[in-house]
Amino acid sequence: MAAGSGALAASHARVAYGRLYDRFHKDRNERVAVLGVGAARSLGITELRYQPSVFLDDIPFTVIAVIDSADRLPELLLSVVISPQAALAAFGSPNEPRARMLVETELGAAGLVASQSAVALRPESPERFRVISAVDPDQLRTKVSGDINDMILVLAAVCLLIGAVGIANTTLVSVLERVEEIGLRRTLGARRYHVGLQFIAESGFLGVAGGLVGANIGVGLVLLIAVAKNWTAAIEPSTVAMAPGLGLLIGLLAGLHPAIRAARVEPARAMRR
Repeated sequence: MAAGSGALAASHARVAYGRLYDRFHKDRNERVAVLGVGAARSLGITELRYQPSVFLDDIPFTVIAVIDSADRLPELLLSVVISPQAALAAFGSPNEPRARMLVETELGAAGLVASQSAVALRPESPERFRVISAVDPDQLRTKVSGDINDMILVLAAVCLLIGAVGIANTTLVSVLERVEEIGLRRTLGARRYHVGLQFIAESGFLGVAGGLVGANIGVGLVLLIAVAKNWTAAIEPSTVAMAPGLGLLIGLLAGLHPAIRAARVEPARAMRR
């Protein structure tokens, strides 16, 4: 890879040992190279004391530095990097040039600089450039927040499903264990819908209780985290108030099948048990 010293600086390349090429090497077209730590390891170069060289198309380049990190161009760590001047002197112009420019901007200015870079570089034909700017922090924050909210909604839906199954199982077991009680009530004059309403009410009570407990735990966790982080807690009352109502709805739906089964119990068969 041919990269100017400005590109290495903009990529925040950190030198493990040695030194990067500079204007002196550029003016003299010195055949020097900088290795990424991955390339140096693959080539068995662990020190620069004896001025090791690498051969590119049988042309030797003296290794003067090894870099072990590059924040914006990680591919440098697996590359042999030479200066553009040395590349042109040794190999001539490439048949299919694929030049890239790395521009470092102040925080928040990436969008503005990206919109003006092509015109500033080539006013007569800015369409020859393809400019890629960093993601705007606000947009990234909004996208991440949206993804987290979607994930929380999915987890909440799974928890509601598990809660509904638990209430349904609990109510169904209660029906099976109280067949004699159901038969006695029917014998004393209770109608089918009386029995069904009783078990629907019990499952609804379980749902409301679960919603209240869950809302209290959620509010308590928010307050604890806010106190620990020295934040100001902001809790929407409607969200908290919605929990018992949602719990009631889940409880009623979950208890519907057990209630119908309880209502169908025949008094004679129940009393024989």
